Amino acid sequence: MRKASLRWLTRSVRPVREPEIGLLVAEAATRLRCGASFEQAWQKTFERTDIADRYKMGVDSAGVPHGLRALQRSSSGTELTFAIPAAVAVCRLSYLTGAPSADVLEACAGGITEVSEAAAARRVALAGPRASARTLALLPLLGLLLGYVLGSNPLAFLLSTNVGRVCLLIGFAFELAGIVWVRHLVKRAEEG
Repeated sequence: MRKASLRWLTRSVRPVREPEIGLLVAEAATRLRCGASFEQAWQKTFERTDIADRYKMGVDSAGVPHGLRALQRSSSGTELTFAIPAAVAVCRLSYLTGAPSADVLEACAGGITEVSEAAAARRVALAGPRASARTLALLPLLGLLLGYVLGSNPLAFLLSTNVGRVCLLIGFAFELAGIVWVRHLVKRAEEG
């Protein structure tokens, strides 16, 4: 009894993580290959995660597990955004056409995994440029601080003289253009 109560305590403290859909689909396909029915394969797969606790189990009239439909409605992560519709489509396809579910699910899992790995690689590749952009955006403030350390008053120059105001406006325009440009480049790289 004590062991079960401790398991409940640790389960409630753990943060709810988004499931890796590629792994779930591959696991369901493996269970189908081992002889489980479609509904049993998905139910056992969902039981291994906290999805079984959060959502109704079973399969709807289109052959899609209720857990997948619920995840589709609540999806917020990038992997879930593209992966769940693919898994739902594969479930519907195999249900409506009678295609071998395990084969179709394995192919889907492979595609989801490849896209997830590419997205992760893109995030890692963009971490450096993002850090560089933040550092470069802070350099003007460092320049002002350095001016004070050297004994001058850069703000007085920038705000009280005409030349200083022109330098401030030009610097601000370049700073803003640089930030906008880097965001644009990063956004395009994220879109792939």
